[in-house]
Amino acid sequence: MAAKLKVTFLLLSLCLTLSSCHTYSAGDVIPEPSVQPELSPQQVLEEQTVDDTHDAFLVDTGGQLGTLLVTAELAMESKDEFGTRDITFTVWNPAEMEQPIQTFTEEFMMGVAPEFHDVVDANFDGFQDFGYLFHAGNQPNHWHYWLWDEEQAQFIYYAPLIEVSQPVFDAEYQIVKGWARSSAVSGTHSFYRWMDEELVLVREIYLDFTKMIVVKDLMDGQMAEVHREEWEEKDEGDVLDVLYKWDNLDYHGEPTEEN
Repeated sequence: MAAKLKVTFLLLSLCLTLSSCHTYSAGDVIPEPSVQPELSPQQVLEEQTVDDTHDAFLVDTGGQLGTLLVTAELAMESKDEFGTRDITFTVWNPAEMEQPIQTFTEEFMMGVAPEFHDVVDANFDGFQDFGYLFHAGNQPNHWHYWLWDEEQAQFIYYAPLIEVSQPVFDAEYQIVKGWARSSAVSGTHSFYRWMDEELVLVREIYLDFTKMIVVKDLMDGQMAEVHREEWEEKDEGDVLDVLYKWDNLDYHGEPTEEN
């Protein structure tokens, strides 16, 4: 008798542990256990913290892993007298948030903010990459960029892109353009192409609206001056006309009679 009471007690405890105990008869429809619906990448993004020390954004890689979530966390302490601080980036698969795909850290002069990240195909390989603003001010601004490597299923840091001020990625013409202002009326336009998976400067235009334009092209592995024009007075529209001509990398100057 004592043994039967013990078994009955154990069965009752098991039912209570499972929150309910129901006896089903033949023909009853047994309900399936409830399953939480899978959140979309956008829903996962909306659950992330975004504030003065945290940022989060999506990168649709275009690869097998699809859209990934990147979170950014700013270190509280400065590393030097310039206020440089580390930002730690963590890459997640929104469908599997138990463990990140990768984590990496880089130094920044700026903090974190939604307007500081840039999602773009920076090397025109069909996969989306991302950048984060390193430094900005009245003069040039620079970004750190990570390129998506489909084979490794990782973002790979590409250091040379930090040299390009205010980068613009022109997918149609496969050109990366930069602009660095040196004064109120002057600055340098730079033009890069990807060659053998490396970013190469192919043209540089220095323009001072008040007096000159100087164009340099990549020739035999070095930047060489190919055009110089100086003036004492020149209408702004005329100056822009000259600039726009050289803005086309297929333009190499007006043909001469000898040509």
